[in-house]
This record gives sequence, structure tokens and C-alpha cells, in this order.
Amino acid sequence: MERWKRLAGWESLLPANAEMIPITGTAPDDGDGDEGMALPTVVVIGAAGFDIKGRVTGDRVFEGSSNAGVLTMGVGGVARNIAENLARLDIPTTLITAVADDMLGDMVVRRTREAGVDTARVMSVPGGRTGAYLGLLAPEGDLLMGIDDMGVVRHITPRIVRGARHILRRAGIVVMDANLPVQTIRAVRRICGVAGVPVCIEPVSLPLIDRILPSVPGSALFTPNVAEAEAILSCAITTLEEAQAAALAFREWEIDIVVLTLGGGGAVYATSAGSGHVPAIQTEIADESGAGAAMTAGIICGLMHRFPIDEAVALGASAASLTLLSPETVRSDISLEKVYEHLVV
Repeated sequence: MERWKRLAGWESLLPANAEMIPITGTAPDDGDGDEGMALPTVVVIGAAGFDIKGRVTGDRVFEGSSNAGVLTMGVGGVARNIAENLARLDIPTTLITAVADDMLGDMVVRRTREAGVDTARVMSVPGGRTGAYLGLLAPEGDLLMGIDDMGVVRHITPRIVRGARHILRRAGIVVMDANLPVQTIRAVRRICGVAGVPVCIEPVSLPLIDRILPSVPGSALFTPNVAEAEAILSCAITTLEEAQAAALAFREWEIDIVVLTLGGGGAVYATSAGSGHVPAIQTEIADESGAGAAMTAGIICGLMHRFPIDEAVALGASAASLTLLSPETVRSDISLEKVYEHLVV
């Protein structure tokens, strides 16, 4: 696997007077608009689309038969979901993605822009098919199976990201999801490597693991779940000790920060300074879709504000817990204030 040289880390890319927020305090006010206090933009690249989710309402699921349930539709896509969460947490965010030039594509872009995300770099593909996700949920809200159709993302080519290199070079961090073509992921890594911009890679799902593996070593932040970590490391993870060992194993890939999410078990993390465990905030599950994106966004929000890693992961856990409580993939009412309040309850 190819190693990537990082010319700078998180702190060198943040303004010296970036606001520090005590994790046990209250969310910051908007302030007086002093531009010197502004955080650098997070650039998110990857999939956007619309979601159709069906949750079975009966006591059991009848396979091979129609089940009574509730169907919902909304906007989605892992990269887009991370971008919306970040924007709602008051982090300046730009999304680079592709949609079709149709009604659904227009809806995805409009809803994302209304959430506060800069969508100027969203491509409209003539004659394309806007990305879509179909999820089947158990009565308890757990995902039984998902099907995604994100082929439109292949239009985000190396040429497209090279055309946006001036944006990437100024970013506080660049986040990529694994829906991107392999060559596009590599092109972003090259641009960011030269500019010293940290990169976060979001695995998305097991079938996409092989696509990202060559680019994971040397990244700034990597956030696999247990199943993804097991597949990559070819090991079983059934205990907290095994999860911590897996996070430390990823550190051997020269990844700055590894956060291995454990679902109801919280998350373990590993950095050059050590490792640790952040318990989950126990909550009822209305819908588990989008919790991973909220977790990643919360962690990045904390890191952009220079939180210690355990506090950044705790912020992510709070955002994920709030998302689990909602049938929305991204809560339309999520905010830094709500994440803080939920964290200290």
C-alpha cells in the first residue's frame, strides 16, 4: 500500500485564534462576526441522492412476503449527510458531488443548500440518474438491508477535482466517501498531500472497502465500524480489548487518528498520544440510518475546534445518539447547542 506524506497536521491549518470550546460548557454564540475567528472550510466529496426507507411496523418480519410498515423519503448520500451535519453544527462546509439534471437532483441540491452547505461545486449530469438509496428497517429501527444506486458519482473524475484544487488546498480538512472512483480518491490525496491538507476517508460499506484501501495509509482520520475493520484487518472483533487492538493496528498504517465505532458500545480511538474508549449515549432507536455520518461530522467539528480527541469523539457520539432518536437521516433540528445539551444529560 502506498504511503502518503503529510506536510502539515490539524493545528497548523487552523487559525491561531480559533475559538476553543469547553466540552462541558455551552455551545458558542455567533459572536460579533469577526472574520479572524472563522474556521477554515471542510470540503466533503462523494455521494448525494435521495433515500427511500421502509420500517416494518409489525412484531416480526416476514421474508418473501409483503410487510406492513411506514415508508419515508428524503435526501441522503454519505458525503452529503456528513456535509449537512457539519453545516448544521456551524462548520463552514463545501460539498463536491454529482446529481442528474432532473427534479430529484434539483431537490437534493436545494435541500442541501438550505441546510447551509455551499453547493456551488455540485455537478449536474445531463441524462444521468440521481443517486438513490433504499433501506429496509426492522421494527426496532435496525437496518436489515440497504441497496444503493450511486453510479452518478463516477462523473466526479480526477479532472473535476483538479479543477477544484484551489478549494481543496485551502480546506481545513477534506472528507471523501468510498463511493468515489479509485482514481479520483488518489487524485485528491495527491492534491492534499502537496498542500498539507488533512484527509478523512469514510468507508461507507463493506462492498466498497477494496476501493479505499490503497489510500487509507497516511490519512488524518479514519472511521471504520466493526464489520469494516474486521474485513480490512482479517480479524474478529467481539470485545472492547479486541476493538482497541484493532484501532492500534490501524495506527501502524500511519493514520493520525483512528476511530473505530462499536454501535451501542460507543467507540474506541487511537492516536500517537494513546488510545481510549468513549461509551455510547444509550437511547431508543427510531432509525439507525445516518448515525455514522453524524458521528463523523461531530468528531470533525470537535477537531476543528481543537478539542482533545476523547472530547471530539464524545461530541460525535452525542450527534449520533440524537440522530438515532429521529426518523430523519440528518436531523433538520440538529445544532451544536442540542449536541451539547444531549452530551451532558
